[in-house]
Amino acid sequence: MGNPPNAPWPGQGGPQPPYGPPPVPPPGGFSPGPFPGPGPQPGPPPPGRKGGGGLVLALVGGGLVVVLIVVAVAVLALRNDDGGAGGGAGGGDGADVRLRVGKIAGGAEATPLADGSLVMARPGVTSPVVDVYEDFACPHCGDFDRKHDPMLKELAVSGRAKVVFRPMVIFNEGTQPAYENSIRAAAALRCVGDGARWLTYQDSLYAHQPASLDTPGYLTEALLLYGADLVKEDDDFASCVRTLRHAGSVKTVSRGYISSGVQGTPSVRVNGRTLGESETESPEAMRRAITAAA
Repeated sequence: MGNPPNAPWPGQGGPQPPYGPPPVPPPGGFSPGPFPGPGPQPGPPPPGRKGGGGLVLALVGGGLVVVLIVVAVAVLALRNDDGGAGGGAGGGDGADVRLRVGKIAGGAEATPLADGSLVMARPGVTSPVVDVYEDFACPHCGDFDRKHDPMLKELAVSGRAKVVFRPMVIFNEGTQPAYENSIRAAAALRCVGDGARWLTYQDSLYAHQPASLDTPGYLTEALLLYGADLVKEDDDFASCVRTLRHAGSVKTVSRGYISSGVQGTPSVRVNGRTLGESETESPEAMRRAITAAA
């Protein structure tokens, strides 16, 4: 595995994050069935991890875990049952969450929002906006994370893009255990209020992603282990994870994303336009699509 490309991770002692050339994901992604309830189920991913790229993109955590500076610079005191841009309003959880902006090495900030999404950008950067829709139980999302996450975070830290991570559940209730895996993972992430630790926890979810749609995963005790430091520091974190406190809001926001036109995961929009397969087949192609929208 290689080190991060150039700055903007200056002055970082110790081991660097696990950047490196990942396997090329298989073509295709996952499409939503009727949500929730029985209905057509997305088929299993094609066998193997080689072949052309070509899904509609998404990314997430693997790659910034050791460059996060866990510094709370603001307390947002937001309700955790709101919907975000492109998502459904209201989750009905009725629980306050103390959301805190975290600073990232290199000058960027990680800002968790009340709809469960997180904005990563340098202060003052408002465009281009890169919305990444991801499902932690989707194997294609894990492949895409390993392939594109370093580039996307580099753009955010260097001030060339505003990246918004939007966790969701793309599967319907008939697709088990993937549906429950996804609900548990996304709901647990909502229990992390600090932006820097949010990114670290997202990295952990992808690092421990179930091997297939048929593999049970993201069990409660494992989700608590990924946030062991949070368990020690925040008495409410364990309770939040164990009770699936934010599961209702996760489902509501996911329905909103699907209603807004998200047709599968991983998926990426740049300034509201969904990128096509040719624009997401490689990190270089996606970089060009993003910078062209600036």
